[in-house]
Amino acid sequence: MQALLLSSNHFLDNFILNIQLSKIAGISGNAYKYWNQGVSARFEGGRSVFLQRSTLPQKYQNAASKCTSLHGCVPAQAFCNFTGCASSHLIQTNGSKLYEKLRIFSVCGIKFVDLRQFYDDLGLPYHMHIYIEKCHFFAPSPLEKKIKLTDTLCVGYY
Repeated sequence: MQALLLSSNHFLDNFILNIQLSKIAGISGNAYKYWNQGVSARFEGGRSVFLQRSTLPQKYQNAASKCTSLHGCVPAQAFCNFTGCASSHLIQTNGSKLYEKLRIFSVCGIKFVDLRQFYDDLGLPYHMHIYIEKCHFFAPSPLEKKIKLTDTLCVGYY
């Protein structure tokens, strides 16, 4: 088993959530550790395990096809680490305007943010580093690049 450590902005394009696969397939959550050709991954500071779809044993391919697509997504914790955004902005009941700008969903109790869609909505290339901050903390326009998200929040990029 090969284990990867993913950066906070790494899209989960060809990965599935281990917890979901183990529930669908009816196997132990630790079974992946004994697969010879498997590739698992975690995000920095995260506990969730993701499995590379193409490296799963053949007998679990059918169960993997039933797993939720994580194409373009990252865990909410990784999104917050990457953008510097407080996790309270990712809770619907808090009334954050940022919540409305993001595609957020949960799988087996783990919250995900569609980072690729967020980049696309902003019109930014995927290699750009972004950060979310209150607009009044930004330097004047020629010194710092920003996109206004809400009345109070802006996205800076470089």
